[in-house]
Amino acid sequence: MGNCTAVPTFRRTYHVAKKHNENNIQRSTAERETYKVYYNSSPDVESSVWIALKHRRKYTPKTNHIKTTRYNILTFLPKNLFEQFHRVANVYFAILIGLNWVPIINAISKVVAFIPLTVILTITAIKDLVEDLKRWRSDVKINKQIAEVYDKTSKRFIECKWEDLSVGSIVRVRTNQIVPADILLLSSTSCESTCYLDTAAIDGETNLKQKSIPSCFLNYSKPEEINFELQCDPPNDDIYHFCGRIIFSSNTHIYPCDNNNFLLRGCVLRITDYIDGLIVYAGNETKIIKSSRQTICKHALIERYINRDVLFSSLILTSLCLISAGLSIHWDRSFGHRWIYVPFIVDNPFESVAGRFFINTLRFIILFQVMVPIALYVSLDLVRVLQMYTIGRDKHLKYEHPISCRTFTINEDLGQIGYVFSDKTGTLTQNKLVFKAMSIGGVLYSDRSELPSENSILIQHFLTVLAICNTSFIVHEHQEFMHRIDYQPRYEGDNADDLVLCQTASNFGVRMISRSAQNIIVRYINLTNTDKQDIEYDILCLLPFDSTRKRMSIIVRLKDQIFLFIKGAETSIWSHLSNLNETNMKTIIEQHSLNFSEQGYRSLLVAYRQLTLREFEDWFEKYQHAANSLENRDEAISDVATEIELDLMLAGLTAVEDKLQDGVPKTIATLRCAGIKIWLLTGDKQATALSTAQAASLVNIPQTLSSGNTSIIHNNAPATKEWDFSASAQAHLSQYTHMIYYSSQLIEIDQKLSTRSGAISDEVRTSETITRMSEVITAQKLPVSLVVTGDDLNTILRYKPKEFMKAASQCQSVIFCRVSATQKRELVSAAKSVFKHRILAIGDGANDVGMIRESDCGIAVYGREGSQAVAAGDFAVDRFECLRRLLLVHGAWCFTRTSELILYTFMHNCSYVFVIFYHQLYNGYSGVVSLHSLYVLLYSSLFTVLPQCAAALFDQHVPAERALHEPQLYKYTLHGRCYRMWSYWINIFDAIWQSTVIFFIAYYTYENHADIDALVFGFSLAFSMTITSMIHVVLQTTRINIPLISSILLSFLIFLGFTLIFDGTCFECLNGQSPYYVSYIAFRQGIFWFTNLFTIIIAMLPRFVAKCIYNSTRNPLLRNNQQNNISSSTQDTHL
Repeated sequence: MGNCTAVPTFRRTYHVAKKHNENNIQRSTAERETYKVYYNSSPDVESSVWIALKHRRKYTPKTNHIKTTRYNILTFLPKNLFEQFHRVANVYFAILIGLNWVPIINAISKVVAFIPLTVILTITAIKDLVEDLKRWRSDVKINKQIAEVYDKTSKRFIECKWEDLSVGSIVRVRTNQIVPADILLLSSTSCESTCYLDTAAIDGETNLKQKSIPSCFLNYSKPEEINFELQCDPPNDDIYHFCGRIIFSSNTHIYPCDNNNFLLRGCVLRITDYIDGLIVYAGNETKIIKSSRQTICKHALIERYINRDVLFSSLILTSLCLISAGLSIHWDRSFGHRWIYVPFIVDNPFESVAGRFFINTLRFIILFQVMVPIALYVSLDLVRVLQMYTIGRDKHLKYEHPISCRTFTINEDLGQIGYVFSDKTGTLTQNKLVFKAMSIGGVLYSDRSELPSENSILIQHFLTVLAICNTSFIVHEHQEFMHRIDYQPRYEGDNADDLVLCQTASNFGVRMISRSAQNIIVRYINLTNTDKQDIEYDILCLLPFDSTRKRMSIIVRLKDQIFLFIKGAETSIWSHLSNLNETNMKTIIEQHSLNFSEQGYRSLLVAYRQLTLREFEDWFEKYQHAANSLENRDEAISDVATEIELDLMLAGLTAVEDKLQDGVPKTIATLRCAGIKIWLLTGDKQATALSTAQAASLVNIPQTLSSGNTSIIHNNAPATKEWDFSASAQAHLSQYTHMIYYSSQLIEIDQKLSTRSGAISDEVRTSETITRMSEVITAQKLPVSLVVTGDDLNTILRYKPKEFMKAASQCQSVIFCRVSATQKRELVSAAKSVFKHRILAIGDGANDVGMIRESDCGIAVYGREGSQAVAAGDFAVDRFECLRRLLLVHGAWCFTRTSELILYTFMHNCSYVFVIFYHQLYNGYSGVVSLHSLYVLLYSSLFTVLPQCAAALFDQHVPAERALHEPQLYKYTLHGRCYRMWSYWINIFDAIWQSTVIFFIAYYTYENHADIDALVFGFSLAFSMTITSMIHVVLQTTRINIPLISSILLSFLIFLGFTLIFDGTCFECLNGQSPYYVSYIAFRQGIFWFTNLFTIIIAMLPRFVAKCIYNSTRNPLLRNNQQNNISSSTQDTHL
């Protein structure tokens, strides 16, 4: 199949601070790890790569065989057990089981002690085995697929299995076939030297992607017969980035290649007949497989509460064990010289008091082990998965796609979101742009008919920029009609701005009809549509858009003229304009830009520059050096691009409208009423951001507002609307918003500081501005919205991020303009370090990935800007309005349900432990209990678990309709009113009360009945505890529904059925314990029923009375108590 070798270099870092040769130069170098693929050429034997290989084991070429399984026949059992015992809960149980097998500290049956851990390990192992078998079958199916690979011996393509391919092989992929590995495109049957890919299997996007052949292969008809070397990044998981360079054996020239030339494994070839490509990464080193192994590890805030309460429970457990052990020693010593007649004292081999105390403490740790509910984490994971399944099935959250839930550990955080950091374009807006107007040379045009009969050079340049300065590509549906004047190709691409402007140019008579890697053909049509002229532009260089430059440019050649065409954000181009531009025209275009912003339109500046051949050649040499670098290539290209994007001639301005998504104003109004503060982060300029914020109900600004030195007249509808909210919520929304501009505060501070002598540092200016801004915010009675620009934000994040966050937390909303992707991420990171409430970040594009990953809860919106955000998000939704139901309904439900589950588990286990503790008072602190070992086990794992799981899945503290109508109820979960420290202690005291009533009423009832043995007494305790736990769930829940009642009935039937069957058939199932007919004897006694009825009523009476009083006076969720303030604090910063 050809002489192909894939060679990785080896990372070495040298730190040299000595004289080097004769130059006496001090330097420190770091050799970067590079991945090399040789095709039909042998590497230089003197190269450092091969020198390194000589001293290492033989290098094995990477094959395309994939293996995603975790186990094989031999490793399954040991490896699975090893993995499971990484969990603290399993180790905890194993240690207790081991201690229980020591005879002198044995507290419960050894066989029964094994059952819980064995069941957990077995179920988990079976689940892992089934999942691994599915992966194995999938691997076999994929590895056996057939591909075509080039064989150098026969000089033709032959068939082979996917798993037999290796790095360095050249494969042929035909139309509608799947790309078998990550390949570099070498040739294509397309006349444009491109191919089209369907990437739906990778990123879920249905639009086709265009890939092009590297320029160095365009003149080769059979690239499989040439010799070359590819140097690129080592295998990695970034499916959106590839950086490499190609070196031919025949010359020393270096040619760059990037992601536009790279095809990922799993893509499907469309339209093109076939392509050939070089395998760069194969098998488990392909990008898609590496990226699929990424996991998002986030933890809910409620887990901090659990850890706190586990610590409290550990302290209670330690106290009980030490007290019991001490009382046991005291009881032993009370026998004096008669201790020899007490069997369990004789069995203790320790003579010293300390030894006996230690052994007794271990015995009670085993007996009281459930006081620390390690099994709670297992229950919590199960309930969270089921809650997530319920959220995923909500039809109100499904539009084009159902909601996608990727992280199930943060369900409860959805109910405690205090801040929403939101992108604008594609998140609040539809990202379906509509052309509105253009300003060419200071003249407004909104339709082609308004153009002059003879287009000027300026108009022609302007429309040409719109037509070719983009990354859009052409899909010819009827290419045979290309010669016709009315032929309109279909444009596709990832950038919505590019598509709408390219189509606008086409509508105005400047139509891109063909595009390849080397040239673009533009058709110029006269106003009467009677004449056309096709002009071919040679592409010399394409400088793509990046978040640093915020602009894009293309350098083309027309005959003997070289032009640079550019478009981008106004702030990124305005400072690069030539002084030769007419001042009057610049003033008019600036005014048009302001008018467009007031109407909420997005605008881009368009400019051009004519270059001389010498200017281009000098610059292009620098560009090639930057493009051929493997380290920091994007940054190097950006720096070089800035050098040529100077002395620009202004052509005009575009205006497009991006309408808000349906439901955005109502959603934002709802979140505001719920006490959630919304921070808007956008790359648009200030006027556009304010206009969008007004239309989205984020702010309610009076019609005329002074912004800096400019008066802005808002044409948007007012933010206040009559929605189906409560009167208090509607009143909150009707208040006007007081706007504070950070830049204005900075100007005031600069004026004050100007009177001081000496230079004033940026740190001092920032500190003084934040202090002044905080005073202004505090003095305001109206809701406050703060506006900050990207330049000011840079200074803030550098010097005073925490102080700024504390001041901004007092605002109802904050609007950030002209911010970059890095600033978004840093802003979220700084906010997390200050705010105690959870932070949600929502966005739809690649520039939002950083803040989505950094936030406590990241939500991606399915949009038109790729799937990077969806891949990074914890949840993915179709529209921004899904937040309304996701937070106020499901988030609040999940928090209250999980809180009830946690508190119930602590109370339930504490009650059980204290019943056993009270039993020690009457058996010499021996560790013996009257409860049968199986009842001890099944009480917490089977008899009482179903009702609480049903409550954790179906309880609703408020109905969904009411939660949306009265959004202020969200503050109940936002401030954690249902789970606080006192909630834990109330439940602990209630558990102590219930256990006291259950044990002592039964004890004093059966004390003088000689015909009642210990097991009947123990069964009476088990019956009371089980029924009390079920009734406790009913009193704890807000909504009694069919699933809850069914689960209680089922649990009772399971308890009753097990009791009757077990007691009727087990004569002596466990050594020393015979439950034979115990329950039958108890059920025939009237005293048993009377005692349990009386016990249950007395045990549950305090909770019932307290809940009645609370509901009638203090419960903020009841309508007659809504005057009570739900939120206890408005300050949201860590102390």
